[in-house]
Amino acid sequence: MFMKRLVKAFGEPAVLTTDKAPALLCAFNKLKEQGFYKRTTHCTIKHLNNLIEQDHRHVKQRFVKSAGFQNLRHASRTIKGIETIHSLYKQRRSFQRDSAFSTYNELQQLLATS
Repeated sequence: MFMKRLVKAFGEPAVLTTDKAPALLCAFNKLKEQGFYKRTTHCTIKHLNNLIEQDHRHVKQRFVKSAGFQNLRHASRTIKGIETIHSLYKQRRSFQRDSAFSTYNELQQLLATS
């Protein structure tokens, strides 16, 4: 039901990345048989899933001890807020001078060569 609502609300994704849980694979195949996710590639590569899981690590830590979210709207609002704060933090770090891969260092090198 949840995956059907996602497709109806947001459209079909190009790639769906999950872990290798048999229940997820079975659910994905059943939805394909019902006409959902026809053009979607189901990706179960551990590295890609770990990148996604790491990005939401802070959300998981915060809500593991609680009863979880009461409904989809609360979950959506909370995750959007946390992701916004983390993206601002990532942008701020990329402009720091001492960061090895910072935008600041790249701009300085570009201006020095021109």
